[in-house]
Amino acid sequence: MANNTKIWYLNNFNLFNGVDTSSMEQMNKMSRMKESKKKEIIYFPEESSDTIYFLKEGKIKISRVAEDGRSTTIQLLGPGEIFGESALLGQEIHENIAEVVEDAVVCSINKDIFQDLMKSNPKLNLSINKFIGFRLRKIEAHVEDLVFKNSKQRIIAFLKRYSTTFGKKMVDGYMVRPFLTHQEIADLTATARQTVNMVLNELVDQNTIKYTRRYLIVHDEEWIQFK
Repeated sequence: MANNTKIWYLNNFNLFNGVDTSSMEQMNKMSRMKESKKKEIIYFPEESSDTIYFLKEGKIKISRVAEDGRSTTIQLLGPGEIFGESALLGQEIHENIAEVVEDAVVCSINKDIFQDLMKSNPKLNLSINKFIGFRLRKIEAHVEDLVFKNSKQRIIAFLKRYSTTFGKKMVDGYMVRPFLTHQEIADLTATARQTVNMVLNELVDQNTIKYTRRYLIVHDEEWIQFK
């Protein structure tokens, strides 16, 4: 189990900046913290959507499963993000599947309790509404990638977002630990594993990136910024 306490995680969650102490104590009392292993499913489609989740460690993949069983990844989430937020918009069942990509620590709370906290804390209410708007824009950008970009362009666009979202800023670029497998990148970009391998090798040959299973280093910061 993670060394830090649940209240420590909640207090260090950016969305809760400005929330009064009594509300934080109530959230601590009414929420629960769980450590989830890689490939564990947090929720499946058609399950009741009555819980809000706060991701404090690790990574979570949100995917949509078609009737023929094929899965399309919609989002890759990291520490400091919430998921299951559609419950706040009145959605009664989940339409997506939430899967752990990297061992995670997740806090969860009943949506009704969380909505009561939002009503009594205008700053939290505003913060959540801004977050949902930002999340929708990210999903739209991802869908545009799938529709309008070819396989190589989708992989490169993903690597750029992945580096800036999950990476640590270095003097001459970004470092992300750990890195994903080729198959995981293929699943996240709706491409073939062989294509991922080809694109990564090209970027290595160009001295744009360096990678192993343990890390990804992006040497060229201008490459990240270039659209």
